[in-house]
Amino acid sequence: MTMRPLATALAVFLFAGPVLAEDCPDEIPENSGARRAQAKIWFTRGEDATKVNDDVTAIKAYQCSLKLVPHGFTAFNIAQIAERMGDLELAVASYNQYLTLVPDAKDADEINQKIDALKQRLAKVKQQEQAALAPKPAAIEPPPVTPPPAEEGGAGQPAQSVSAGQPGPNYRTWAWISYGGAAAFIVGGLVTNLWARNKMDTCRSRYNPGDPSTMSAAESACDDAKPLAYFSYVAFGVGGAAAALGTFFVLRPTESTAVAMTPLPEGGMALRWGGSF
Repeated sequence: MTMRPLATALAVFLFAGPVLAEDCPDEIPENSGARRAQAKIWFTRGEDATKVNDDVTAIKAYQCSLKLVPHGFTAFNIAQIAERMGDLELAVASYNQYLTLVPDAKDADEINQKIDALKQRLAKVKQQEQAALAPKPAAIEPPPVTPPPAEEGGAGQPAQSVSAGQPGPNYRTWAWISYGGAAAFIVGGLVTNLWARNKMDTCRSRYNPGDPSTMSAAESACDDAKPLAYFSYVAFGVGGAAAALGTFFVLRPTESTAVAMTPLPEGGMALRWGGSF
């Protein structure tokens, strides 16, 4: 009667130190007492990380506990944290795993409804990602503005005018520079976003709680995907701003302007303004 508690206590003593100091073990102990002891330690680490809002550490700890001893409540905790972090695919997979491990769960109907809602959100996110990757329409350059022809004065005499030219900056050059920068940032954002999606696909394909050999590679791919995705969104934003700036330069006033006083046939003078881009 006393051998089993003694074996469990010995397992806790032997494995507690390494688990707290190292990453999740690659090899699962064959002794059931040792597995339960390690799983409990990692579950406690997940609870402690949740209390201080360290969601990434909490998920890794719960995943290690789930790998050692599959338990429905551990999967449920992973699902809740993943939903809070916005990792909808992990949340759906963990809720399904919870229902598998606890087939007679009293909240099964509620969890199924939550899974359906998360799948709808996930579909909208994917649609937004596809829309972001769609090619942008090319900017339409307005037609050049030509000054009106000069009118003739009375008695067949050409109109006399007094004009004052005022040169301005070359907005066309700045417009082309802005459009070139916009194209560069948008292309860079597309390349980076595709790279991030490739990393996420690697993370999802290698993620398997039952196979410890793939956990490290999956976690590394997940960690690499997030900064790439954020950088691509920033690149899209900068590219859009550069395109808007180029359009602003195109629509600016003409490069040079002139003011003219022209006599009218019926008498009097007319003030005219003209210019060219």
